[in-house]
Amino acid sequence: MATKRVLAIHDMCSFGRCSLTAAIPVISAMGFQVCPFPTAIFSNNLTYGDYTFSDFTPHMTEFMDKWQKLGYSYDAIYSGFLADAGQIAIVLDAISRFAKDDTLVIVDPAMADDGKLYPVFKPDIVTEMRKLIAKATIITPNYTEATLLTGRPYDQDIPSMKTMLELCQQLAAMGPHQIIITSVPSGSETITVVSYDAQTSSFDECTVDRIPFSTCGTGDLFTSVLTGSLLQGQSLHDSVKKATQFLNYAISYTYQSGSDPREGVQVEPCLKKLF
Repeated sequence: MATKRVLAIHDMCSFGRCSLTAAIPVISAMGFQVCPFPTAIFSNNLTYGDYTFSDFTPHMTEFMDKWQKLGYSYDAIYSGFLADAGQIAIVLDAISRFAKDDTLVIVDPAMADDGKLYPVFKPDIVTEMRKLIAKATIITPNYTEATLLTGRPYDQDIPSMKTMLELCQQLAAMGPHQIIITSVPSGSETITVVSYDAQTSSFDECTVDRIPFSTCGTGDLFTSVLTGSLLQGQSLHDSVKKATQFLNYAISYTYQSGSDPREGVQVEPCLKKLF
């Protein structure tokens, strides 16, 4: 049996684990080939405040032209952090060219947190991102991104599960079949993730203890484990629990190690937990 392939559309940071340097080891450890498709190449992640980068946009279409000519195919297409709203058209093109009827299309609409867009984005990213999630099988927004995509006001108060179900249903009505919302406000001691499958109308929540350690790339790790678990044939809700528990374990390991938070989660020593 051929090894399943994942087309991973993310930026590449040479230093500081996030995006492709988070997705490649995790998905590979879970038994699948990762085919990186960089949106931009950074010297290091943005948490250092000083970096240099090269926008890969001018080369992305010619890469796809070559893959199409060579007859490549992918079992999953997974997009994460994009350089700007303009790259969404390229991701849509990739889905149009390479997604078969049974291809898993995972979109992490990484654009905001804590009630506001990341400083690198303009408001048009929200409008364009709505076009992208319409083509997805599964989306993994955090709570801020979910409110932006649906046009709901952001509220720091702890939402009821009824409210979260309604938010998931509203997102599902925009196109994706399965919704996962991370970083749901749940107090200072815990972190909650909710998941909803529109095809079965099933809703679930997963809560773990909050670790006092903040770093980049945690969403990339979460969605990478989720992608691998789904490709292994696990259910949506079981995959969410696996991704949440692995991320919690890896963050705890990193926190206890005393490493510089800017370097990201020390995922390498934790990969054995995925076998």
